[in-house]
Amino acid sequence: MTDNRLSLSTVTTSIPREHVLFVHAHPDDESITTGGTIATLLDSGAAVTLVTCTRGELGEVVPAELQHLSGDALGEHRESELAAAMAVLGLDDYRFLGSEKACAVGAAPHRFRDSGMQWGPTGPEPLAATRYDASNPLSFSLTEASLEALVADISSVIADVQPTAVVSYDSGGGYGHPDHVRTHDAAGIAAVMMELPFYTIVPAGPATDGDIRVDVSHVMERKKQALRAYRTQLMVHGDSIVHSGGQVEPIASVEVFRRDGTEKGSELDWSSLSGPSKIVTCVLAFLVGAVIGAIGTANHQIAFGAISLLVSAGALVGLRLLFGIRTVAGCAALGVLLMATLLSTESSGGSHLIPVSFAGVAWNYALPVMALLVLAWPSVGRRAGDTMEKVTDPKKVVDAS
Repeated sequence: MTDNRLSLSTVTTSIPREHVLFVHAHPDDESITTGGTIATLLDSGAAVTLVTCTRGELGEVVPAELQHLSGDALGEHRESELAAAMAVLGLDDYRFLGSEKACAVGAAPHRFRDSGMQWGPTGPEPLAATRYDASNPLSFSLTEASLEALVADISSVIADVQPTAVVSYDSGGGYGHPDHVRTHDAAGIAAVMMELPFYTIVPAGPATDGDIRVDVSHVMERKKQALRAYRTQLMVHGDSIVHSGGQVEPIASVEVFRRDGTEKGSELDWSSLSGPSKIVTCVLAFLVGAVIGAIGTANHQIAFGAISLLVSAGALVGLRLLFGIRTVAGCAALGVLLMATLLSTESSGGSHLIPVSFAGVAWNYALPVMALLVLAWPSVGRRAGDTMEKVTDPKKVVDAS
């Protein structure tokens, strides 16, 4: 255990409650890879929403007495298994993609079916990927549905519940299942469009620096009980899962997540900077502003000050976009305005750099107006909220080393 473990010490009552949206492909995926984290989040007081993209109609059935289930009948049975598992974990808000509560605005409720998986020449591929055909029971398979439709449905859930983070598979879908890959793509794009942090589930293996490793041993029995609800798909033997194909997988006592680097925008995480780093950043921004103000004042007569104003505006806008907050851009604006004010005063020789002219008046008045506009525009689409790193109980989190 190292000193850079995750902590709740910075969370105060002024910060809105965390709300994490998990997006999975089939019933049971959520409990296998994220069941412990879901339970931990709920126990910590966070809100959780689960979206399941299909009902797993093509899953292989384990018990002999349930072998008769297939297609939509199996899907309906797996719906009941999902409900039982969520009751164990304590999650009330779970939805199927395309249903009334997870459907794009203006679209009629619809259903995406399991694509299945088989091994092809290039690796995993859908078992029965077919174009829409009203006579085909596999119509609307997840991998054949348009990505735009999937993204629209997930985005509608985001707009509804206003989560602070989205969680789904990595780009390889964990183990390559086509529905997992498709779910990753759709959830990731929706998170980018809605300007939310996107976290991917890290498959078993060595974690990298910066990964979030959640120790779920304290809720392991609940996780196992949730897994036992999926009788059609798996068996729980001790600390292992036996899948329908006979594969044995350890039940993870640590669930690992990685912040995806494809979120919209390129803002630096101001909240992650230390106090001294913030002070140095503000001082540097002030000095940059002062230099721009000095050069702009000396050259504002060129092209009626347009070039100087554009340079000043570009610097302030760039800092505002880079950090996503007003503080740094405000320091730069202060430097620009202070230097322009100092250089506009008369010198001992009686001359000054800003003569009474159109360019001089424009520089004097347009500069503060421009700075005010840059600082006043709202942070569109940005949500003040905590992240997964800060909501998890520090006693239940282990370091990434």
